[in-house]
This record gives sequence, structure tokens and C-alpha cells, in this order.
Amino acid sequence: MALQSTGDLFRPTDPAFLADPYPTYARLRREAPIARFEGWKAWIVTRHRDVDRLLRDRRLGRVMDEVPAPSAFPAFAAIQAGSLLEIEGAAHDRVRQVVHEAFTPRHVRALEARVVTLVDSLVDGLEARPERAADLLTDFAEPLPVTVIADLLGVPQADRGGLLPWSKAIIGMFEPERTPDMERAAERASAEFAAAIRRRIDAVRLVPADDLITRMVRAHDEDSARLREGEIVANAILFLNAGHEAVVNVIGNGMLALLRHPEQLDAVRGDPGLVAGAVEEMMRFDTPLQFFERLVLEDMTYEGHEWSRGTKLCLFYASANHDPEVFDEPTRFDVRRSKNPHLAFGLGVHYCIGAPLARIEVAAAVRALLERLPDLRLLTSEPAYEPRNVFRYLRELRVAY
Repeated sequence: MALQSTGDLFRPTDPAFLADPYPTYARLRREAPIARFEGWKAWIVTRHRDVDRLLRDRRLGRVMDEVPAPSAFPAFAAIQAGSLLEIEGAAHDRVRQVVHEAFTPRHVRALEARVVTLVDSLVDGLEARPERAADLLTDFAEPLPVTVIADLLGVPQADRGGLLPWSKAIIGMFEPERTPDMERAAERASAEFAAAIRRRIDAVRLVPADDLITRMVRAHDEDSARLREGEIVANAILFLNAGHEAVVNVIGNGMLALLRHPEQLDAVRGDPGLVAGAVEEMMRFDTPLQFFERLVLEDMTYEGHEWSRGTKLCLFYASANHDPEVFDEPTRFDVRRSKNPHLAFGLGVHYCIGAPLARIEVAAAVRALLERLPDLRLLTSEPAYEPRNVFRYLRELRVAY
């Protein structure tokens, strides 16, 4: 019988775990696939079949009540209250419908040429460096999604310098092991980011543009019951935060994996048709969003476990993506993997709405790096990761070319 508690199996602050969590996930799947971790007052769920089912289960959600309790961090709470990531039921369906209308597949396709142009410009910058070396994160991966999403939202140049630090600070609030300094930084960033979006809302009412904020403002002004102004702010911020974290860290973690596997690198270089599969394998192999929290909305029984309303579950995407019940040789990085039902973008009502755009960005980045930098190689011999549990990302990725 599987263990009911993680005991010593799960030590989220252990440097060895932070450097490589996958052996721990493998042991949890074998010995305690659904187990209580008292350190977070939560249940840790690590098998693919359980994560898949529970992501689709409408008895789980992100918030317990329609009207949240007062928060010690009001600015952060305000940008979560209307976010698609945080709302459920009829409110989620209402907001998602409006956002879908404002961000259609046609809008995504229209961005593809801009993405390719931007990627080429960033590679131009790498090629111009006389030292022929760079940090692939700060010099390439980070500017890409921030610029794309700033263009998508219509954020003016004057506010773009704050986008990256705001995003990094805000996501710190989702970490179970966060510090008071992280909380204060997230609260400050939430207030500043929200103020910038509100300035943009005021501006597009005077001079409309062809951007996502203008389209959401138009929907609000036509019928405020469909989309509240606070929901415009919350979801504009969500687009930046989620889009930035996904793209930067798929490129970072994924290029590290590709450069560490020369035979796979050579295969993609030799056959550009493998790029799409390589992108999916990058997302599976070292998933940037390691887990997603859900709350039990009504008393329920699952796989013999009795969970009362309010129970917290941590659904580990990264572990599910290495489950041998689903993936052949899951520890092997394989750009030709034909069966790859990874959960990197989630499932169910909270499936990532920006997934198509993220795939375009990562594919364009991989294609350009491999085509234009044929001597690309790692300088980072011992990669160091930020000490985070929700988001897994490198501190730097030094390369030469």
C-alpha cells in the first residue's frame, strides 16, 4: 500500500532537490503518489493519471468563495480577483469568452511575423558580440516574450522597462517557501503594474489601437456586465506573467537539454521539421511550471482519500511529465518522441490560453538559434537554478557560438 504521508521523501528546500527534483518525483510516484505534506498543509499528487483527472475535476478550483476575505496584500489580491487563473464557474466562463473574442487564433497568427522578426533581431545582437558569448537567458530569452506581449497588450515604451521586474516579483507570491521580502516585493509590483495598465486603459479610450487592451476595453464599455475593468487589469497582467515565465524558461531549460544531448541537437539541425517535436519535448523534459495548486470546493473522495472542503492539492505537472506509465523512457530527452501528452500547459478550464503563442515563440527561437549559430555550445558546466518550487528556472545559461 502507498504511503499516506511524504515523510522524508519530499524536502522542497533541499539544495539537491532544487538542483534536480526528478529522482524525488520518481520515488514519490512509486511510494507515495498521493500523499500529505505537512510543511505546506497540502497533498502532493505526482502520477500523470491523477494530475490529468484532477485538473479536469470541477469539484476543484482556485478560490473558495465568490467574495474573497480581506487580504494583507490588497494590491496583489486585486490583480488575482479577476484573473482567469483564479476565478471559477460562471465568472470564469464569462471572462474567458470575452478574452477568447479579443485574442483569437487570427490575432495569434498575425503575431507570428512579428515574433520571427524579433527573434532575428535578437540573434543579430548575439552575432554582433565580438566575444561570441552570451547569457542566453538575459540576452535572448527574456526580451523575446516581454516584447511580444507588450506589443500584444499595447504597453507604451515608457512602461516596458518595468514589465520584467514586475513579473518576476509577482510570481514570487505563488511560492510556498516565500519570504516576507518576496511578499513585499510582489505587493509593490502588483500596485505598479496595475497602475500602468490603468493608464493604458485611459489612453485607449481616447485613442483606440489594435491591441488586446483596446479590444477588452471596447467589450467592457459596450457591456460592463460581460467584463469588469478590474478583470481587464488582472488578465493583462496574467498574460505578461504567464507568457513571460513559460517562454523564457522553456527556452532556458529546453536549450540546456538540447545542448547537453549532441545527437538530438544534430538531429534538429539536420531536419528543421523536428523543431515542433523538439519544443514539445523541451516542455515535457524539464517543465518550467512544476506544479499547480487546486482547492477542494466540496467534500470528496478520490482513490480512497477523504478530502474535506478547503483541502489544498499540489498537482505536479513536472512529475506527471516523467511518469513511465505514460512516457517511454521518460528520463530520455528525445525530440522524435511520438507520444507526448505532456501537461506543461495544464488541462481543463485553466488550460493556458496563451499556449499557441508560446509555441510559436519557442519554435521561432529554436529554429533561429540552430540555423544562425551553428557553433552554439554550452559554457555553463554546472547549471544553477533559482531556489523556487513552483517555477523551475536557471539563474543563467552561458553559451558560446
